[in-house]
Formats: sequence, C-alpha cells, structure tokens
Amino acid sequence: GFKVPHEATKRCRDIHEAIEFCTLWESQREAYPYEIDGMVLKVDSLELQSRCGATSHHPRWAMAFKFKAKQATTRLLDVQFQVGKTGAVTPVAKLEPVQLAGVTVSSVSLHNEDFILSKDIRIGDMVLVERAGDVIPYIVKPLTDLRNGSEKPIEFPRSCPVCHTPLARLDGEAAWRCTNYNCEAQVLQRLIFHVSKDAMDIEGLGKANIEKFYQLGWIRSLADIYRLDYDRIAQLEGFGEKSAANLRAAIEKAKKNPVHRLLHSLSIHHLGKRASRLLAAHIDHVLDLKDWTEEDFTRIKDIGPIVAQNVRAFFQNPENIRMLQEMEALGVNMRPTEDDRPPEPAEEGPLSGKTILFTGALQHMTRKEAQERAAAAGARNVSAVSGNLDILVVGEKAGSKLRKAQALGTVQILSEEEFLKLLGEDGSA
Repeated sequence: GFKVPHEATKRCRDIHEAIEFCTLWESQREAYPYEIDGMVLKVDSLELQSRCGATSHHPRWAMAFKFKAKQATTRLLDVQFQVGKTGAVTPVAKLEPVQLAGVTVSSVSLHNEDFILSKDIRIGDMVLVERAGDVIPYIVKPLTDLRNGSEKPIEFPRSCPVCHTPLARLDGEAAWRCTNYNCEAQVLQRLIFHVSKDAMDIEGLGKANIEKFYQLGWIRSLADIYRLDYDRIAQLEGFGEKSAANLRAAIEKAKKNPVHRLLHSLSIHHLGKRASRLLAAHIDHVLDLKDWTEEDFTRIKDIGPIVAQNVRAFFQNPENIRMLQEMEALGVNMRPTEDDRPPEPAEEGPLSGKTILFTGALQHMTRKEAQERAAAAGARNVSAVSGNLDILVVGEKAGSKLRKAQALGTVQILSEEEFLKLLGEDGSA
C-alpha cells in the first residue's frame, strides 16, 4: 500500500463514530496540502474480513465514504461543437479557467441540445460547475440571477460543423448526427477508436500519433494503419528506430486479434463489445456478414433490429468491404479464434438449455465464478431480465432486476444457496 497521514486513521467503536470522523475530515478538506475526495471504512479484524469475503471487484469488508463534489463558479465563454466516430455532434462549453478539486477546468460537455434547453444555459452565463465524483466536470446550472441581458442563447447547428452535411436526429435519440460517413471528423475519430485499448489495443499508436499521421496524409482509412512506412516514422521528431520498431511490433500483434475485437473496432453504431462477441461466435469469416439478411442477425439471441440494421448497412457499403479486404491482404485476422468461441455448455447438466442471470451481492463466490459454474452446468448467462430468462439468482441488495422478474411471473427466482443446491453443492463452505 502507500502511506497515509497518521491523523487520518482512527479505530471507531461504531458506525456513528466512523461517520462523524469522516464528516470532520470533509469539513476540513480545504486545509490540507493534498487533495482528498473521501475516506475508506474498514472492518478491523482479519477474521471478520475473511467472513465478509469479496465480490468480483471489491472486498465486502471495506467501503468508501465519498465527500460531496466540490463546486466553483465561472463564466461560459463559448460553445464548440465536436463530431464523434458515429457522427454524434456534442456541444462543449468553453469556460473561463477555474480551479476545481486540484485541476484547472476550462471545458465541459453539454451533452446534447435537450440538456442545454432543459437547463436554459446561455453563452455569457455565470455557471455553477462541479466535478462529478471529483472526476468529470459538469455544469450544475446557470446562475440566472446574475444575468445582465448580454447573454446569448446557444444555437445548435443544423449542419455538420466540419463537412456541412445536414444533421439528422433519429427517433428515440437525443443526439443530432452528421450522416456523411466520410466526414473528416468522423474518419479521424474512427481511426483513434480503432487503435484504442477497448478496440484493437495498439500500444504506442494513441490519439496524438494518429492525428500526426493523419495530418501527414499517411492514414486515411483503417487499412492504412497496417501499411505504415516504419522507415519514415523512424525519421520523425520524437520517434527514432527503436520507437518505430516497437510500433511495428504492436501493429503486428494487433493483426492477430480475435474477430470480436476487430468488429468492435469498426465503430458501427450500437455495436458494442457484447454484440461483437455474439456475432463473432456465429461466423467463419468477417466478410460472411455482407451476405446476411436482417433476419439472420436477429436470429441470434440478444441481437436486436437496430444493431442488425446498422451492421447490415455497414457491410452493404462497397467501400467498407474493400477496406476489410485490404486489411486482410495486409495480414489482419478475419477468422474467429478460440477467444471468439463461447465455452460449450454441458450437454447433460442440471441447467441444460436454461438461461440464467445473477443479481445482487453473492456471499460464497464472485459473480464471475457463479457464471462459470452455471455455464459448466449447461446454462447460458444473459445480461438482462426479459421474457426469455429462465432463472434469476438473487444475492444481497437485489434491486430492479428482481422486481422486473417478479412482475413477469415466469422467471424462477433462486437464492444463492438454492442455486448451489441445484448444482449439488453445499453453500455453507
């Protein structure tokens, strides 16, 4: 671990004394020569810690006491509109720089037109800003009492601020989108996302280098990433032969990625990680998808019509097919690997053919362990309550999933102990 100030630790007799101590530190947080955003309460007994156990991502014997987010007042100077990888146009407020929770805040997302209208935010307003969780800057509200009449309403554009294509707003969506797939801003954002950790995970080829190579004209499509000239890169300021060699190794490694990573990296609207995995598990080659009908997509459980329409539209575009063919010719893997294949459910097992979902905090195992046991018993793990769900296993503090399953009336609801008994295991261990 790391050292903390001695006076920041205290053994408390009960929860009331612990909360009182945390509140005292919150009231004095401005006096310390370092930033703090909360305290940690721990059970001070190794035996009790062992009995409390842990979830898949945190110990049950420790919890955070988060302080209220810090706030500051500043002036909104201007609004700029940015275009994302799927064409969504996001308004970004430019502020007079203000110190907030240890950082200088000068830009804040205004999310969409509805957010601006609902809060009546105007250019020239004095605004109340906070960092949600002491991390993400957020405009709480404009200070309307301080207006002097010079403030101007924010006019949301009706054409793309980069390529000037008319914007469109789909039913049920808050975002206005540029519909020009070849819009320069979209192309650049797709390139940046393609190499990111969530997608192809190409180390050393982050946002700054993508922007640099784009400005130099070296990259215009995803395929261009895989035919970079490493000799030219080595001659760039800030690179050199070793950096170029490391980048080459990272790109060669990315070429062998499983297909679900490649599909997710294509920035197809609404195609997330889970849906990418589902598709990868049902194909022999990425380009098989160009021949799929909408019915072929929706035949896969948990692939809905919106994802189906968007993926189909992508694979019906000849330019996208040519790009993928180029990528394959350059060595990018297009065939599913072992990592793309879901584990085979047991043919004979107490949960064969059943769908199962876990909710709430489990006592005897982590969520991942529970899902693995269910899969080994023949069940298929799902992520949401629906009419297709067979079993819901309920831990402590189960919330909306339990209520929804009860309302459906068709879902078998089990406690963790009942689940273990169904598997023939003793939950007392």
